Amino acid sequence: MTKTHAIELSGLTKRFGGVTAVDDVTFFVEPGEVFGFMGHNGAGKTTTLRMLLGLTPLTSGSARVLGREVGQETLEVRRTAGYLPAHYTLPPDMTARQFLQYVGAMFALPRDVITERAEALLRRFDLVRDADRALRGFSTGMAQKVGLAQALINEPRVLLLDEPTSGLDPLGRHELLELLRELARDRGVTVLFSSHILSDVEALCRHVAVLHRARLVAFGDVEELKDRHGARTMDDLYLALVRKEAA
Repeated sequence: MTKTHAIELSGLTKRFGGVTAVDDVTFFVEPGEVFGFMGHNGAGKTTTLRMLLGLTPLTSGSARVLGREVGQETLEVRRTAGYLPAHYTLPPDMTARQFLQYVGAMFALPRDVITERAEALLRRFDLVRDADRALRGFSTGMAQKVGLAQALINEPRVLLLDEPTSGLDPLGRHELLELLRELARDRGVTVLFSSHILSDVEALCRHVAVLHRARLVAFGDVEELKDRHGARTMDDLYLALVRKEAA
């Protein structure tokens, strides 16, 4: 029986006119793992995540999420996935509670299920006291928590997070990392997240993929990659990879 990866990219490529944003990227993510996706700004991480959800069409190559082909079964992929973009704009006139209910309705969930899940997420992210305030008054950290909550409203089997710790204070970052561990360990959720905070990646992930200038420059076990490149930390590894590409 062939093993199905939770996420699988094969020769994934995206061109915008004469610019190649993602160039022949191949890697996979195992079910139920927290997987780190690294790279500088403009390396192609966000474009890759958007292609996995069918938000940006592929130029060539293929991508599968839970065995479903992106581009052919995109709606099915979206129903089982949660997504938090890097630059997420919340509707300013909605309250946090209204917004979570709105997102739940987009997934065609029953009203009682939406209410139950929204209230649970408001409690989980310590937003109950502010649940009926207009989102325009939320701090960056609070808005990020609402964004994370909406990514979980459909109880996804795959979670795609683009810089999820952005705007969070140290306590908020710690709580988020614990949540991702819990989702993978206790619920079998597959998490693919990008981050500039390499210590977060090192703390959470056994496997990583690293993009540099649209190309995949490393993919594999973190400890094996560090040994191969003589690196003690994730920061050392990333710098070694970038310097190797620049040489």
